[in-house]
Amino acid sequence: MTACDSDSPFWCYKVNRPAAYWFLAAYFLNALGHLYQARRYRAKYAIPLVVGSTFTTIGFAFKIWSSYYPKNLGAWITAVILLFTAPPIYSAADYFIFAKTLHYVPSQAPMHPGRVVTTFVAFDGFCEMLMGTGVGQVVNYDNPTKVRIGSGLIKAGLLLQIVLFLLFVMVAARFHSNVRKAKLVGRWTTVLYVLYTSAFVISVRCLYRVVEYWMGTTGPLYRLEVYFQIFEATLMLINVLVLNIWHPGRYLPKSNKIFLNENGQEESTDRGGWDDNRPFIQTLLDPFNIQGLIRARREKKQEADSHPLEEKQTSV
Repeated sequence: MTACDSDSPFWCYKVNRPAAYWFLAAYFLNALGHLYQARRYRAKYAIPLVVGSTFTTIGFAFKIWSSYYPKNLGAWITAVILLFTAPPIYSAADYFIFAKTLHYVPSQAPMHPGRVVTTFVAFDGFCEMLMGTGVGQVVNYDNPTKVRIGSGLIKAGLLLQIVLFLLFVMVAARFHSNVRKAKLVGRWTTVLYVLYTSAFVISVRCLYRVVEYWMGTTGPLYRLEVYFQIFEATLMLINVLVLNIWHPGRYLPKSNKIFLNENGQEESTDRGGWDDNRPFIQTLLDPFNIQGLIRARREKKQEADSHPLEEKQTSV
């Protein structure tokens, strides 16, 4: 790690305490808001928002503490780890919220709601593991080799997270398109627009972190706190604030047994509206049912080949 110009041997800038105090208060209030709404709407799927906001709040508290005690390595490490690992928790919240949405409108779901969790959250956890390991190496500031390895792990985790978010947005857009075609658009679709917003700001944050670690400790993104305040603290605050104002619990039912049928009416059953007769292991290995899509396309082609005259008359 390159020596910093500031008084702290760890932060490469003088910590802006008023801004840090402001962000601490803002995230703390959002954490309380998410905790209240998760209890009010019995929204267990939104608990990651409480955890992420709490991590960020504590992270800023340790950042402030380290600004008063600049040579306290423990405070700096705690601040870095908590502030860096909170955004992946926000992305996990998006996946849980989307799974809940698919449970509500199962007839148009492009994949099993449960597989959203096992697929996206599992890969997100892998990204979190890479980045967490990377941060653990980077904090060894006096060991250039570990810092280099840690930076590589962090960049790999961030890039994978961006790819995962692109795939997530594609699946969400496919679901949204199905809903539009089925004319099931309603008040609940606000949740989808909130998820699009969340995915966008988290992706921008990931790009910022990728560029930061690509430029290294001598780059302006690492040495100027203003970039962190804009592309990390502010963007993630927008994320939790939007999800607080337009909380999914306001638009989705509390129970997974209530779903929207193909006629746009709510129904209630013991098992919900989703029906997937495939074996569990198959739904786990093929969450998007690619095999079923290929089989359906093949059957459609075979049917068209067996009735060529009928198809031609129809086209005329």
